[in-house]
Amino acid sequence: MPTDGAAMLDLGDTNLLLPLMRGVFVAALFSAFGALLFIWLVAPQGLKLAGARDAEAIEGRCLRLIRASLVAALFALLGWLALEASDMSEAANATDALAAIPAVLLETSFGDDLTAQGLSVFAALVLLAAWPQRWRFASVGLAGLALALQAGHSHAFAMEHGPSLLLYAEGLHLLAGGAWLGGLLPLLILVRDAPSKPAAETLKRFSKLATLCVIAIAGTACFQGWVLGGGVAGLFGTAYGSVLLLKAALFAALLGLAAINRFRLTPALERRDAPPARWALLRTIAGETALGLMVVLAAGVLSGLEPGMHAHPAATVASAPLTMP
Repeated sequence: MPTDGAAMLDLGDTNLLLPLMRGVFVAALFSAFGALLFIWLVAPQGLKLAGARDAEAIEGRCLRLIRASLVAALFALLGWLALEASDMSEAANATDALAAIPAVLLETSFGDDLTAQGLSVFAALVLLAAWPQRWRFASVGLAGLALALQAGHSHAFAMEHGPSLLLYAEGLHLLAGGAWLGGLLPLLILVRDAPSKPAAETLKRFSKLATLCVIAIAGTACFQGWVLGGGVAGLFGTAYGSVLLLKAALFAALLGLAAINRFRLTPALERRDAPPARWALLRTIAGETALGLMVVLAAGVLSGLEPGMHAHPAATVASAPLTMP
């Protein structure tokens, strides 16, 4: 490869940046979709109890978070497209990579899905900027569509090249993950800024949504992991299986923090020890958010690895050590 100023990243760097950029894109979609669901489906009762002034301030902060997430998703999408075009075309320099972008967008299924995702994100951003209240459910649907379309970039689609039970499971997995993990930041904002009773009411409502999401995530993850992981040998003898187990461990830690919030700290918020409970909740919700981001990045790495069902366990571990982003 050329070593002049126009040279692209070497293969190792590209292999590092691709899953990282993909993970950033999905994380931004999670944030936008989850925050939209939170502010318009989970939080209204708590905001009503909080009073008009507090409710307006909290909703304004959440809307800024949503817009920032959508903008971040668009920039991450462009970065992912550039890296993917470079990788697909084996570009020798930046000029060749840019020249390959139209072909990638117009002649590949990756380009079709990415174009649809970009249009959905852009439309949601426009609706929120122009008519944040009137078109709120349309913006939720557009953000959800962009997130569900991410399944088209997965191993589930690559295996069947079309609709399949595995593909639908991946779509449900993404939407459930976005609804739960993407709602954590606006929940943090509300718990920080709202009085104790409205905050506790919202936490209870969010816990109900999170419970449904956890059931969906766990069920689809077990199904996908067993099929794509290649059984016990694939889980413990391949790079794909190693990252899958790491993702499962992070998910278990998430569940532990969520259980502390639901059964210990939320009841405490309604009692006289509300101030200590509030600060503890802020710390645990922040911890959940950090763990959730790591789960998303691990998923980004998984999508760039050969599934365990196709890999030779011993050879994969020996010849393809995993580098986390």
